[in-house]
Amino acid sequence: MNTAILDLEVTLEHEGKSYVNFALPALREAGVPAAVIGDALKATARSEVARVADSYRARLASASAGKLAEYRIKEEIARDPAGADAAELALIEREATARGLDQAGLLAEIAAKAAAYRQVALLIGALEAEASAAITAIPDTAPDIETQIQTALTSAKSQAEAAFADALALINGGA
Repeated sequence: MNTAILDLEVTLEHEGKSYVNFALPALREAGVPAAVIGDALKATARSEVARVADSYRARLASASAGKLAEYRIKEEIARDPAGADAAELALIEREATARGLDQAGLLAEIAAKAAAYRQVALLIGALEAEASAAITAIPDTAPDIETQIQTALTSAKSQAEAAFADALALINGGA
């Protein structure tokens, strides 16, 4: 969402003619109606929202399926240490000792990081839906459609960046 909407190139079809990767002024000069341009512009903006949301999701995801499984297991143990297997708790104790913590401290850290992950993952989904809905609600023929779309994109981006930075600070121990 760092692209200015005025710089976006859109692809559309109008009256049997394909316009592939056209800038907005060129589409207007070609006589494409504002409603057709607006619809294509909104589709392009919603695709941009989805692309950026997916990039945030990718930044949250571990490169390793095994590491992700480990995180999930640790989160489960942290939620209910009393119900955890004694052998699993012994392994948590070993990791805690290696990190200079006690078991309770490591479990608290795991729980806090898991909560931050969950919150930012859910926030990304909410912001994606809100930005897409805001874009969809703009009339295709709005005279300031570019400005309205840019406002929706900028708002979603700033909220996502702030929340993501806050969550990463917690996840990374304040770093």
